[in-house]
Amino acid sequence: MIDNGVSRVGKVLSGAVLVVGAVFLTACSGPAAPIPRTPSPTATPETATATATESAPPAAARVTDLVLSSTSIEFRDASGTAQSTFDYFQPPDELVSALTLALGSAPTESTWGEDDNHPGVTYAWDDFAIHDFDRVVNGETLNCPSSSFGVETEALNGVRIRTVDGIAVGDNAAEIAARYPDTSWRSAPLGDPKGEPVELHIGVGHVSLPPCEAARGNSDRTYSVRLDAPDPLGPITRFWGPSADWGD
Repeated sequence: MIDNGVSRVGKVLSGAVLVVGAVFLTACSGPAAPIPRTPSPTATPETATATATESAPPAAARVTDLVLSSTSIEFRDASGTAQSTFDYFQPPDELVSALTLALGSAPTESTWGEDDNHPGVTYAWDDFAIHDFDRVVNGETLNCPSSSFGVETEALNGVRIRTVDGIAVGDNAAEIAARYPDTSWRSAPLGDPKGEPVELHIGVGHVSLPPCEAARGNSDRTYSVRLDAPDPLGPITRFWGPSADWGD
């Protein structure tokens, strides 16, 4: 009985407090003012489009291989992806700059042929060299390569150097000659032109190019990468190109 009475008294007091509070708030605040409606601002391209964050281009991958063919030098990274390619008919300035960066050192320069019709400059990184030729002869620009290369090492400053066929200095000459029997031949040593033809030469990667000098009329001229082995049973000691085959 006591609990029920207390409960009823509490309910009555709670109701009274709510009524008094409601009256007090109504008297203080008055009628509720309508909330003004502000039109939503129209988005402009400047505000609606987020500004893209500019980021620096990714650094080029390190060059690990130089791949030389009859027409060009290709710079590849460790994945085998070509980073850049330079052909022998373009001015070699960019090629020399790219090689300097890839090989980590500047070349030594030497000039030659100042007294004849074909002067040039050699850029050498130890056993790897680029030869820059002057294509203008007697006022005529010849359709000849602007540059050529010579290699006497398998690698330089951690960069491997090989032909497009995968051949490198140090590979077995006899095995390669067996793979290219139709483009292998022998000659007498350079210092003994009348001696026995013992030195082995192999041409790989032949491509057809137009005549360098129109007067020669050699329309079937080809270029290749030439491999040299003083000992036919020994290793390849040098390869170079583009090596011209002027025909018979």
